[in-house]
Formats: sequence, structure tokens, C-alpha cells
Amino acid sequence: MQLSVIIVNYNVKYFLEQCLSSLFTALENIDAEVWVIDNASTDGGVEYLRSRYPKAQFVSNAENVGFAKANNQVLNECQGKFILFLNPDTILPEDCLTKCIGFMKGDASVGGLGIRMIDGSGDFLPESKRSFPTPLTAFYKLAGLSSLFPESRIFSRYSLAYLNQHQNHEVDVLAGAFLLSRKEILLQLKGFDEAFFMYGEDIDLSYRIQKLGYKNYYFSESTIIHFKGESTRKGSLNYVKMFYMAMSIFVKKHYQGTAANVFASFIHVAIWLRATISAIVRFVLKIGMPLLDAVIIYASFTIVNYCWVTYVRQGQPFVRQLVDISLPGFTLVFLAAAALAGIYDNRYRPSKAVYAAFVAVVVNLAVYSLLPEKYRFSRGVILVGGLTALILITFTRWVLIKTRFVEDDFEANQSLQTIIVGSSEEYDRLKSLFAHAGLEERVIGRVAVGEEKVDAIGTLDELEILIKNSQVKEVIFCQGYLSFKTIISLVQQIPHTVSVRFYSVKTESIVGSDSKNTLGEIISAHPSFSITEGYQRRMRRIIDVFVAVLLVITFPVQFIVSRIDWVRRAVDVLLVKKTWVSYVHHNDHTLPTLPPGVLSVTGNPISAAAPLTEEAISKLDYLYAKNYDWKQDLRIIIKGYKRFKTV
Repeated sequence: MQLSVIIVNYNVKYFLEQCLSSLFTALENIDAEVWVIDNASTDGGVEYLRSRYPKAQFVSNAENVGFAKANNQVLNECQGKFILFLNPDTILPEDCLTKCIGFMKGDASVGGLGIRMIDGSGDFLPESKRSFPTPLTAFYKLAGLSSLFPESRIFSRYSLAYLNQHQNHEVDVLAGAFLLSRKEILLQLKGFDEAFFMYGEDIDLSYRIQKLGYKNYYFSESTIIHFKGESTRKGSLNYVKMFYMAMSIFVKKHYQGTAANVFASFIHVAIWLRATISAIVRFVLKIGMPLLDAVIIYASFTIVNYCWVTYVRQGQPFVRQLVDISLPGFTLVFLAAAALAGIYDNRYRPSKAVYAAFVAVVVNLAVYSLLPEKYRFSRGVILVGGLTALILITFTRWVLIKTRFVEDDFEANQSLQTIIVGSSEEYDRLKSLFAHAGLEERVIGRVAVGEEKVDAIGTLDELEILIKNSQVKEVIFCQGYLSFKTIISLVQQIPHTVSVRFYSVKTESIVGSDSKNTLGEIISAHPSFSITEGYQRRMRRIIDVFVAVLLVITFPVQFIVSRIDWVRRAVDVLLVKKTWVSYVHHNDHTLPTLPPGVLSVTGNPISAAAPLTEEAISKLDYLYAKNYDWKQDLRIIIKGYKRFKTV
């Protein structure tokens, strides 16, 4: 057998689907085997793909054991003379593997091979070719200097940006996203070092390949797409921490004495600098809008209070102490109520702001009515101030969007002008996918491929003109009539203002990414579930906690009415061991994951046998997840509490 491919997957089901589609196309004339190691994914990817790709061997881990250990799991079982470690969020051209294996066969000194990689928008990924992390190169990377000066021989030595990306080069480091090596070498090195959980394991393996006397090469004669994704999050503190840990392990393992101490000192300085910058950026991004809203709300109450005193009370002020306490207090109540109502789920949407602010006004008035008389100062100020805040918050979001200071992802996606590049059959299939997702209005037409021009708005040769003249914001390339190789070439010619998506005839999803740090949008023939939405998840947890706390503080009453077991369950819910309402079939991996329930969606105790057929139960579970609304949980809990003394 020529080749063994090992893919470690974690919660990227539809990207893995596209990856396997392109991989098996590239393996058509190669004697090969494919291993997919799933690191405790919760998106049902293994179950979804196992039947679709019977030639792949799937291994499921009960927990995330890390990238290195997962790859090593099947290393000794691999039969291929060459082994390829491949990320699940990649797309390969048809001739990629043939060329790579041919290159390695032509030079016995080559121990490892990396490849030219681009992201989902067509940009070259600098990690395709790298050098080893010396103290200075590591410091420049962690401090962000390599990003500021990407073509500098000094600051960007880590990514070797000064080497021509369109030429083959001997390099130090191969990227783990696509790392091809000889089995005999990998067995001698015992694979990846499992001390590395994430990041750094490819650097370490590359280093050890060279220590054996072999060369590592960057191969430019073929290009793959690497979407990268959520696991990267390079601006996050977790990434900084993980990268630092990886570099520390590498230093301790391969450097000694003074060099190791100097390296460690440099890394410590860089890590604190990068962590500080990252924390500041994330803090500003996270609290920027809530802080702006808080200022608007407080200013609204203050202005209305001043006008009320001046024109309604004829200059007679409220008690100063009440004003000093009430205005900040109602500002916080307003902000909290608006947040719970979902104002930050699509945080720049004016329509969401109207709804959330209206809820906040009602909550504020309710809180005011519950206050003792001595703490009330003006229902009018609260009402008019809240309505003023509602208007100003909505207007502010509208201005931010119109001035393009911020982008509204929801509004942007709804207004995308999409063209589909493919055959008429592929076009019809994608139109149905868009219709299923409720996005059919986005599609403005088809770009014909080959000689077929019926019902097309243009041809592939006219793509650039169509994008410009039709104000196209999204292009979807269909693999079928077009090859993966052709699509990868075309992606690099698309303007950066246009989003690019990918569809393979062997799949049921459209994937794409506009950033090297995020996976981006997925459109699938499979259902989306309301229960996974941020607002619903948050409200679900609030209901869980509210009911649990209510039961705990009314413990004597529950004891008297013989519902003491409800209090025990309430403690489990508070500790997130359980949730009040869950599926009847809790182990159904086709649905979004939920904790075990106290009650099932039928209103019965989870332990009780439901008087329904298996098909009916599965349908109930499915509908509960798809059409989830937190108010439904309240109804089920009330019903369950009334009907049962214990559960």
C-alpha cells in the first residue's frame, strides 16, 4: 500500500465532509487507506459520515486526547509506505497526492513534505513554510512583530516570508495541517510527542526528522485550501497559553544550558506582552457595546430626570439620595434585561435593539412597582427615560452600521448577492439547499461552466465582469463539472470583498470562510436547531437555575407536600449534572447535546417509560430541539410538578 491518511476531527462535521470528498477524489488512482480519529465531537459527525464514506475507518475517542495522541493511535496499524497527517478542514486538488508522493520518491533524502496552503478566501497561509523557533524568532512572533513586518528577513524569519511561495524550498518546519512523511521514519521517531496537546507537535516532529539526517521540504507545485477555524482563535488568551506551553516543552526538550535559559526568558517576556495585548483587545471588543449602551441609558435617565424636574415639577427636585441610587440602579436593570432579551446575540441589529430595549422598559417599570414607597421617585422618569434610551440605542446601532464602523453579520448575510458557478443540475441542488435554509432570495443566478449556457447569467470567462457589474457579494463554486484543482485556482482570483463558498456533488453542505481564524458559514440540507441559538441556550439555563433556586429556598414546603426529591434534583441542576427538561432518548447523537433531564419532553419523569412508539418518541425529541422555545420548558416543568409527587 502506498499511502495512509490520518485525519483528527473535532466538531467540524461539514468541513470534514468536504475534506473527505476531495481526499477520495485525489486517492482515485492511489492504493491508500484513510483513518478518521474523532476526538469526542458532539456534532454527530462520525454517525453522519460513516455511512457516506465506508472506505474510511472511523475511530471514536470518548474524550479529547489532543492532536498528537490521536494521530499516534493508529500509526502502528497504518499499512502505507507514506503517511499523511491531514486536518479535517482542508480541500485537496485531484493531483495533489500523486505529485507529493512522486516528489518524495524522487529524493530519498526527503523525510517530510509540507505544501502550499491558502485560506478560504484565497490568501496564502504563511505557516506553509517556517523555520525553527529560536529565542528571537519566537519573541518576534509572540510579540506580533512578525505580523507587522511580514516580509522582513529579521522579524518574519519564523514564517520565512521572504522565500518565494511559488518555488520549492528546503525548510525547517512542516505544518501539521498537511504533513507527509515516510512510515519507517515515523515509526523510528514513535510519531508525535504526546507531551504536546495542541500546537508545537509539528515543530517537534520536524526537528526530529532533521536530527535523523533527513530534509524537510515546502512543496509549491500543488495548493490546498486550509480553512483553519474555531480551534485556532489566535487572538484568544487560550491560544497564547497553549502556544507558550508548546514552546516551553520544545525548549526544555531540545535546548540546554544558557541557550535554554535565554530562550525561556524571551518567551516569558513575549507571552506576557502578547497576553496583555490580547486581553485588552478582547476586553474592548467584549464590553465596548455594553459600555456604550450603559452610557446611553444613564444619559437618557439623567436628561429626562432634569427635564421632568424643570418642566413637570416646576423646578422642585427629587431627593438627591434617591436620584443618586435610582438612576444607576435602573440603568443596570435596563442593561441586564436587554442583554437577557438578546440585544447582544446579533449585537448591531436595530430590530433586535428595539425588542430588547422594550423588554427592558417593561422590566424596569415592574421593578419600580415592587420597590417600597420610600424608594420610589418617579414612574414618569423611568418610563420616558426608558423609551428615550430605546430610541437612542436603536439610532446608535443604525448609525454604526450606516457609517460602516461595525458590520452587522445578520443583515449582511441576508443581503448577500450570490451567484453559483456550476452546471444546471448543481445549480438546482444548491437552490434547494438555500430554500431549505430560508435563504433562496440571496441567489441571483448561475454562471455556466463548459458549453452549457441555458438559464445562465454568464459564463466562467465572464466571472470577473459579473462580480463587478452585479455587485456580487458571494460566489459558490460547485465541484463536479469543475475540478477541485480548477476551483482552488479560481479562488485566488476572486476579489477579497467577495465571500467564497464551496460545494461538492458528493456532499449535502456548502462551506466557506472569510477569515483564516474562523470557519465561517455553513449551509446544509440538514436541519438547524433553535435549541443551539445563543439566546435560547441562555434562557434555558436561566430557567434551570431559577426553578432550582425556587425549590431549594422553599425546601420546607416541598418537604410538607412530599416533593423532597424535587429539591435533590434541583441541586443536580444547579451543579449542571442535570437539566429540568431533556430528550426521551438522551443518547441520540443526531440531536444537539443536552445534559440528562429530570423530565422528558413528554412531561414524564426521564426514568418513566413513555407510552409511545420509538418513532413517535424520536419525532418528539427532534421537534423539541428544532422548534425549541424556553417558555415550553416552563410549561413542561409546571405540568411535571403538578402531576408527580416525586421524580
